[in-house]
Amino acid sequence: MVLFFGTGDVLWVAFSLASSSSPPPSSWTPKRKKSQGLMRVNRALRSTHSRREANRFISQGRLNRNGAVVTNPDHLLSSGDTVQLDGRLILWEEKDLQPHRYLKYHKPRGVVCTTDRRVKHNILDEMETSTEIIGPLVLGSVADASTSENGNDMERRVYPIGRLDADSTGLILLTSNGDIVNPLLRSGDDKSKEYHVITEPMATDDDIRQLSEGLTITTMARREGVTVPVTAKTLPCLVEMRRANKKNRDDATRDDAADIQPHSPGELRFVIREGRNRQIRKMCSTLGLEVMSLHRVAFAGITLDGCEGQGECVHLTKEEMITIGGGPTREERRSPEEKARRKLKKQNKKGK
Repeated sequence: MVLFFGTGDVLWVAFSLASSSSPPPSSWTPKRKKSQGLMRVNRALRSTHSRREANRFISQGRLNRNGAVVTNPDHLLSSGDTVQLDGRLILWEEKDLQPHRYLKYHKPRGVVCTTDRRVKHNILDEMETSTEIIGPLVLGSVADASTSENGNDMERRVYPIGRLDADSTGLILLTSNGDIVNPLLRSGDDKSKEYHVITEPMATDDDIRQLSEGLTITTMARREGVTVPVTAKTLPCLVEMRRANKKNRDDATRDDAADIQPHSPGELRFVIREGRNRQIRKMCSTLGLEVMSLHRVAFAGITLDGCEGQGECVHLTKEEMITIGGGPTREERRSPEEKARRKLKKQNKKGK
């Protein structure tokens, strides 16, 4: 029964109390808490295989959960479930996996930012030449689980965060931590990217003004799993001229343009907050400028420090990992003594 007292506030409270006692609609489903440890079964192999590969294994009937063949890649795992691939136990819970890896790579010209090993000069094959620097790699390939008891004593596979086109050079970040990828790729001042660009002909002051204010370009983008053309104006960005000697400028017209160092006359410095497909090249092309060299020097606060030579690859420092949202979790950073104190505190709280 709803009582009317003549004021809107009381009327609202009375209605709220009455409605709160009614059951939720039949279509309503309570949200599951992350603490329940639920995960789709096709992510159980995330440390060594891509989701596409995991889906293929499931379609082939090669993956078991608690002894039963899995047929649905969206089937949910609970903490304590056992997962097997071709009869071999797979450790899938985060606490049992190797720590995440965070790398930076100085991409040379001609390297393709794809994890598909069928593509010539793909980034995975090219990076394998740096294994003496960063250790053994499991880079998005179909790892051979037969080389280990459970497929989890290998390093986690890593994949690029974003990409550079084959003709571009410079900084590429790679990680095994998928949680940080989308936040890094979203537009934002704290995730800006810096490029040094040489064009032919040299940009005029008016060109620089138009580039800075934004230009309408058409790029390809993924929308609901489909690649479609998107025509829109680019966000305002920083574009300025950099100065240097004539010799490097002449070098930029040669085939080895990607090997020259910055500071060529007429070289532009771009700092952009978005990452549309071939954005800078298309912006320049709109003004009749052909990009002769495009070199990324920074992304999300990370620079090429430590891997100045093309083809080099190094682990990120702890400070760099924190900068991009990676590194150990708060729980992992706690000392054993602090963990013990917190555990005891929880036990005492439950006993009250």
